[in-house]
Amino acid sequence: MEVRKLEARDIAQIKILLEELAETLGHDFSTDERELKRQLGEMETNPVIYGNFVLEENEKILGFISLVHYGSFFHRKGTTLINELVVGESARGKGAGKILLEKAFEEAKMRDMDEIEVGVMKENLRAQEFYKKNGLEEESLLLGKEFD
Repeated sequence: MEVRKLEARDIAQIKILLEELAETLGHDFSTDERELKRQLGEMETNPVIYGNFVLEENEKILGFISLVHYGSFFHRKGTTLINELVVGESARGKGAGKILLEKAFEEAKMRDMDEIEVGVMKENLRAQEFYKKNGLEEESLLLGKEFD
């Protein structure tokens, strides 16, 4: 297994992973590859803020992680946010998520960030257990509002 930078050629497989995640969580998810490529292109214009990586084995993407690095007044060096960490159903429970999470830790340390954080849906108990098992702790409550 190899972790590498997410590229436009990966978008078809990323779309499938996102659809699997949405189905698992009981959410509607609809997008097309053009839109995902557009979003990736926008992120690639600002590599200081965004980092996207895939875990690949034999040209199959097992999962991906999307990171956002940002500063704040309180965390002077900054925070790395795990925006998305998605592992395909066939690779779950086999260490793929841990490998991607370790990549996030490595990126945060390389950028000399103060912390790493992740928001997890309340009903996604499996993800909460995964993060806690891998060293993340409950620190705060993340509130959100989704817009159409």
